[in-house]
Amino acid sequence: MVRKSILFIVGIFLSLCLSRAEDGKIRFIYCSDVHYGLEREFRGSVVTADSVSRAMLAAFLMLEDTRLPEDGGVSGGEVFGHPDFVICTGDIANRMEDGVQTAAESWEQFCRDWSVLAPDGMVQAGRNADDAGEGNNVTVGLGGYRCPLYLVPGNHDISNAIGYTKRMEPGRDPASAAGIYNLMMRPDTLLVPEDFDYSEDKTHYCFTMDSIRFVFMGMWPDSAMRKWYDEVAGRQEDGSADGFPTLVFTHDPPEAEAKHFTNPWPGHGINERDGFQNLLTDICSVKYPDFMPKNNWRSLERFFFLHPEIKAYFHGDCNYNEFYTWKGVDGTVELPVFRVDSPMKGEYSSGDETLLSFIVVVIDTQQGLLTARECLWNADRCPGINWGESRTVRL
Repeated sequence: MVRKSILFIVGIFLSLCLSRAEDGKIRFIYCSDVHYGLEREFRGSVVTADSVSRAMLAAFLMLEDTRLPEDGGVSGGEVFGHPDFVICTGDIANRMEDGVQTAAESWEQFCRDWSVLAPDGMVQAGRNADDAGEGNNVTVGLGGYRCPLYLVPGNHDISNAIGYTKRMEPGRDPASAAGIYNLMMRPDTLLVPEDFDYSEDKTHYCFTMDSIRFVFMGMWPDSAMRKWYDEVAGRQEDGSADGFPTLVFTHDPPEAEAKHFTNPWPGHGINERDGFQNLLTDICSVKYPDFMPKNNWRSLERFFFLHPEIKAYFHGDCNYNEFYTWKGVDGTVELPVFRVDSPMKGEYSSGDETLLSFIVVVIDTQQGLLTARECLWNADRCPGINWGESRTVRL
């Protein structure tokens, strides 16, 4: 009970009122699905994920001197400069199948390559936290400067922790799931991997910067995440909604796959016969994992309908760049959605490395506008930046 109270009061709701955007702009970089443990062909060689991640981080650094395209969006034609923060929405480790390295090895590599510095004396990859930055005090190193880093787990991180429908070796390794939880939730007592309990240890938090709220909802906004949001996020001291424009970051798309929900068959376990992975709190509304769980999606649609302050949704998992509008099952919402590519498992970029991309976002807090741009960081199979799709939405 004490642990639950601490998590609710201290860890679950991380409200950080920051104000660094002196020009009225918030700038951030968004990526996902780095999948440490895999290999791919990249710039003429077959390399591991750590090599690709380091190349992507070098592209982050190049933005310091890169002009944004003159596309009519926020800050078009201006130099991007330093990001205010970086977001990565999970699948830090790949699932431990077919000889893939352990989650512990992948988490260690990620922390080393990204130069992760953690808060409150927590040490990652042999570094100390003396110069941790503002916000959640977790920072990523980008050359000569550091900026805050925000994470949620992906389905591979959680499956490694709780088990999977097929055999893994080892059978379980919660290292990346527990590592993300420790960094983002900051429990009074850090979890060691063997104490990680996914039913309790959910990564979900939020912060507010210049009257824009950034909400991180773990794997997907299931009923547990939605309840948390209704009880805590976006509330003033008197309990009333503050109305801040809100951006949601999570791993799965709005139309999450049936297999990610909890097994609807008696016993509700994770097994190869039923094929459900129990990554989301909600019981799946269909009996087979290749069906469409429309009633689960309807619950999310209703949530967004009741929360018009939520202006955009960012996700990974499906591994390609796409800017689209989610209308829900019954067409009651029009939510701008930003899907991001994966440097290792891109639907298209895994076969054509010139399509590798992440998303660069600039928000004009005074005008209430957000522009997301697809940043093609390997278009010439060498270091460089080109620009792809762009979308501007009103907050």
